[in-house]
Amino acid sequence: MLTKAYIPYKGYYCSPFSRWQGSMATENSIVLGANTAANWFKKKDWDPKMLDYLLVGITIGQHHIFYASPWAAAMMGATHIPGVTISQACTTSTTCIYNAALGVETGLYQTPFVLATDRCSNGPHTVWPNPLGPGGQVESENWLMDNFNLDPWGGTAMIQTAENVAKEAGITREECDALTLRRYEQYKMALENDREFQKRYMFPVEVRLSKKKTLLIEEDEGIYETTEEGLKALKPVIPEGVHTFGSQTHPADGNCGIV
Repeated sequence: MLTKAYIPYKGYYCSPFSRWQGSMATENSIVLGANTAANWFKKKDWDPKMLDYLLVGITIGQHHIFYASPWAAAMMGATHIPGVTISQACTTSTTCIYNAALGVETGLYQTPFVLATDRCSNGPHTVWPNPLGPGGQVESENWLMDNFNLDPWGGTAMIQTAENVAKEAGITREECDALTLRRYEQYKMALENDREFQKRYMFPVEVRLSKKKTLLIEEDEGIYETTEEGLKALKPVIPEGVHTFGSQTHPADGNCGIV
């Protein structure tokens, strides 16, 4: 289907990911993502002006998300390019990459950049006026937790969706635990020889602590040790289910970019 779109050699990066309420918890993810991209371009000695389109992927709203794409482009040093902001729940990043590839394939643009960024920490709370509510009671939403806990169409929480898929596909508790353990083993392999493999794709982020002080985050934060015995000892989140605390991904903050 896609014959013209490609990612240039090492034309991508991923920031470290910080477990929610960690070192990136108070950073505007749009600003942090754009600044990280700008630093990455500078480190590679690539001019952001070579870009002709920006796709910003962000699922959890941040201050000034209204202007996310042009704002991020400007902070990256690419004030000349148009762009779009895409939000698609858990498939935001893949949807951005797919749309970028389609744009190249159809000739809409030549060198787009995908910037995917999010912050699960300190998720926003939205309040809407509701004059028809009892006494004018407002409607409100916690962007992160409310949507973790309820799909408005499916009517269930994300964890229940996972259980439904496991049941339909015949996936067992033992298989979930085995996969979790294998992924942890692979992660540890990426840390060998002073993170030799991880450093091939991971790019550090700078978090501003004050006007004069910054913190450089070079490694993931919040990864906990996983063992076969530890996984077996955990109870399923939903009774009779196959997923435990250990086989779930923890919410985190971070960003990535792809040319």
